Amino acid sequence: MTDTPLTTETLREMLVADVLERWPATAEVFNAHATGCVGCVLAPFCTVFDAADNYHQPPEQLAAELLGIIVASSPS
Repeated sequence: MTDTPLTTETLREMLVADVLERWPATAEVFNAHATGCVGCVLAPFCTVFDAADNYHQPPEQLAAELLGIIVASSPS
């Protein structure tokens, strides 16, 4: 990833596996939405947008919740 600031728009285009690997705390968001993303064999191929779409979640909401966890768990 580059020095581009992380936004909900850029996060939506990231692969689920990359999000989970880089920010493990995001697993709680995927689990809270009853997705099967954590441990899924398709996670390396699906974007956050794909996951939201597959589980009938608003992509903007899922990305915003993920971003909130990322920001909260990042060292200051």
